[in-house]
Amino acid sequence: GNRLLSADQEAAQSHYEKATLRLERIIREGGVENGKLYYNLGNIWYQRGDLGQAMLNYLRAKQYMPNNVELQQNLAFVRKQRTDAFEESEKRKVLKTVFFWHYDLSSHTRLTLFGVFFMLLWVLATARLFWKRRELTVAIAGCAALSGLLSLSLTVEASQHRNNPQGVVVAAECVGRKGDGETYQPSFSEPLHAGTEFTLRDDRGSWIEVTLPDERTCWLQRGDVAL
Repeated sequence: GNRLLSADQEAAQSHYEKATLRLERIIREGGVENGKLYYNLGNIWYQRGDLGQAMLNYLRAKQYMPNNVELQQNLAFVRKQRTDAFEESEKRKVLKTVFFWHYDLSSHTRLTLFGVFFMLLWVLATARLFWKRRELTVAIAGCAALSGLLSLSLTVEASQHRNNPQGVVVAAECVGRKGDGETYQPSFSEPLHAGTEFTLRDDRGSWIEVTLPDERTCWLQRGDVAL
């Protein structure tokens, strides 16, 4: 598909479609899930012109390889091409500033740091049994505090992923409504478009309630989105 892209768009798209079907079958029937697989799917969907599916698969890849530079670049590139742009709420901006280590460091990095500080805590505590020095007491307290903060961060993140997972609009456009049905009034004057990210608030089968990046909420049809 990549080789044919500049010479024969139609043939290239045919190859991309076949690649998509085969990779998704590996996930669905083979039970194989990893970062490279989702990353390749994201690239293919982008070449097919589907920002929603590209965003979805890049975000799924990020769960497996959060520090991959190429993935981060592609994700940022697709985000800039989306139709919908949201200004983060002041509350979220403050949280990201105060708890920067929770938002800026990947879960893998925080888990590694937790392991380092937790092990160091017990090494220092053991040394404290033999050398009664004030410096050791201060270091132990510091390691305990850092281990506790990192553990709390990981616990909060795991709870959010379980109870309020992230999602993406995959339909070309969809109407956010004030309730879980088409009889409810639209929440906004304009529809939402492919690639818009959200956090799940409530799930009622064919309709879900979501929170958008600017903290506004609405109901979306399940078929228009993916978690």
